[in-house]
Amino acid sequence: MLSEQEVKEIKQDIINQIESTFPVEQIAAARQQIEGMNSEQLEDFLEKNKIIKEENPNSSPECIFCSIASKKIKSCEVGENEDALAVLEINPISKGHTIIVPKTHSEKSPKGASKLEKEVSKKIKKKLKPKEIKISKSKLFGHEVINILPIYNSEDFNSERKKVTLEGLEKIREEIEKKQEKKTKKPKVEKIKESLWLPKRIP
Repeated sequence: MLSEQEVKEIKQDIINQIESTFPVEQIAAARQQIEGMNSEQLEDFLEKNKIIKEENPNSSPECIFCSIASKKIKSCEVGENEDALAVLEINPISKGHTIIVPKTHSEKSPKGASKLEKEVSKKIKKKLKPKEIKISKSKLFGHEVINILPIYNSEDFNSERKKVTLEGLEKIREEIEKKQEKKTKKPKVEKIKESLWLPKRIP
């Protein structure tokens, strides 16, 4: 059972996530829903969304980003190293909007997160061909998360977000991960003119 203080902190964490990821028109209703939950309803919500650690239902809830990093929550991965995981944002601002999630619960990104950000940015630039790529760091749920935002027109981090299905994200992931086929030159085959010899016809 969660304590009153834990309920308060978890609700605030979820509301912060809602305000940073939900479309503007949905924020008020979602916030009201979370604020109206009692302790039991909140625990039920955390369990259904796989935010409570499975091995011990009475343990402290695991944050959303830890659940993504440990792959308990399904996401579309576009890169990974020992320190961090790169996944496509489920509420993206633009096509290929990606977040780098550290694998350890810390407010400071590990070195590997910056390395992964550079690798993924390069891949997005090459495959999706945006005009530029903007990088932003934000602290949510006790994590420092890196946002990679491809710019095609005049998007910025305050632009409207769109809801995309996992199937839609999977198509974008395939586009980013698709390997370029090397064009192999066909060897030129020289035609050899053969002189066909036929015996003279005898009448």
